[in-house]
Amino acid sequence: MSLTLTGIGVTAGIALGKVHRLTPGELALPEYHLEADAVEAEVERVRRAVKRGDDFLSGVLDRVGESGGETARELLEAHRLILQDPMLVESACDRIRENRINAEWSLAQQADQLREEFRRLDDEYLALRREDLEQVVSLIQRELADQPSALFSTQVPHRLDDTILIAAELTPADLTILSQRRVAGLVTEHGGPWSHTAILARSLEIPMVVGVHHALDLLTEGESVVLDGHYGAVLVNPDDNLQRHYAEKQSTSQRHRSELKRFIARPSRTGDGKHFQVHGNAELPIEFERCMDAGVDGIGLMRTEYLFLDHRIPDEQTQYRAYRNAIRAMGGKPVTIRTLDAGGDKLPDSLSLTRGPNPALGLRGLRLSLSVTDLFRDQLRAILRASAEGPVRILLPMLTNVEEIAQARQLIAECREQLRGEGLNIDPELPVGGMIETPAAALNVDAMATELDFLSVGTNDLIQYVLAIDRQDELVSYLYDPAHPAIVELLDRIVRIGRRHELEVTVCGELAGDERAARLLLGLGVTHFSMPPARVAAVKKSMIEASAKRCREIVERFRSSGDQRGDKLLERLRHKGGS
Repeated sequence: MSLTLTGIGVTAGIALGKVHRLTPGELALPEYHLEADAVEAEVERVRRAVKRGDDFLSGVLDRVGESGGETARELLEAHRLILQDPMLVESACDRIRENRINAEWSLAQQADQLREEFRRLDDEYLALRREDLEQVVSLIQRELADQPSALFSTQVPHRLDDTILIAAELTPADLTILSQRRVAGLVTEHGGPWSHTAILARSLEIPMVVGVHHALDLLTEGESVVLDGHYGAVLVNPDDNLQRHYAEKQSTSQRHRSELKRFIARPSRTGDGKHFQVHGNAELPIEFERCMDAGVDGIGLMRTEYLFLDHRIPDEQTQYRAYRNAIRAMGGKPVTIRTLDAGGDKLPDSLSLTRGPNPALGLRGLRLSLSVTDLFRDQLRAILRASAEGPVRILLPMLTNVEEIAQARQLIAECREQLRGEGLNIDPELPVGGMIETPAAALNVDAMATELDFLSVGTNDLIQYVLAIDRQDELVSYLYDPAHPAIVELLDRIVRIGRRHELEVTVCGELAGDERAARLLLGLGVTHFSMPPARVAAVKKSMIEASAKRCREIVERFRSSGDQRGDKLLERLRHKGGS
């Protein structure tokens, strides 16, 4: 029988293999009342279960070692922190004492209360916290039931090279072990594209599709499947032709990636001699490693939101360690650190009250940082301290007026003086740049340029705001045009004004990582590009084979012609913009 299941692709890539169903079974949770003299013994049961759960996670961390990547270690440590959170464990122990109920029942009740609190806040960010909570509670319940993670000791084969594993859900600890066993692909019934497990799957480059409802019911052990992570599809029992098609597609993709790699070591110069620089976008520690492997000139955009995903806001020391490690990983290449760009849809718990009715237009980016100055100072101090390790730049997100820049620079100056007073060696010339990603910033860039040391263009938000289109909304996604005449005009304005003020202009949105759109940017005079490390080779190939002069002529003809079809412009650049 041929069948296609659909979900959400979280890691692009193709995997072919046989189904292995991971069905640990539902735990039967007993519910009973205790005699008074049995209460403290029951509390001790909880503490022992938590200790065994922590030992399990610690053991996985030891097995990961240095080769497993900092991302996996950080996610596992996050679960260890939740294990020690008094809101979960101590409150469950209090329930045992107050209600004289058994440990399993008490833990389930406390977990229900926390879930309900999350639900009332109804925040996309908190969906991550719910998932972490479920995984940690499940771990404790299994330890209470004396079923400690037999999951991987008996059920899962040691090598999974040709296996597509199907599960209800997976924890970061699960995924770490599966990665070590070289699993070909992953399918889960639950989970979202920004869950910790999905983030880790992307960083490990394991093809994965989540949210495939009833996958365990519909798939049988040993069935042949094709997993298409790009389209979020699982093709069951493909016929020989389809199997060959995807095998060839996978082989072609792997061969293409290998061929592209030879461009990484080539000089960053167009066919007609125009020099350009390619920087990396990074957030997770493993991404910095991949940026170095891709031969980038530095980090053009270090996102810091990942540090704020846990239920506690990271303190100055935690942030300092993260920035220091990133700078060290780049071995002297410059690192541009964007300050917190959280909005109403991705806020830490303690900032959830700042969420407004329209997160995209509310208190987000630099606006949020300037309204919570203690948090902002901690981040600025951490960045400034880390600048002693190597070249660093600060990037301010979501600008709309010059006054915001002045306020931020004043806080930076105050933090710098504080740290000098503490005897710390701080870079006195640390550059401060601004994200040009709102129409207001793009139209007022001339004034902003006088207050900034460099400009970074965030094309993702700029396009969304200018065209009033959410490209994730399938009802209007057909209107999304990254080469729309209005976008081209604004980009041209930003580049020209940046050049007039002798400021570097870097494009760090998705346009920079698209080999066709990169030629558009080249034609507008952009020479600094920042992108995910996986896109570096393809963009370098496109640029090395391009003629900056021809790209400029094609863009100028488009602008003067009145043509409204940006897709045609991109096609002309692809076919005729070469050297």
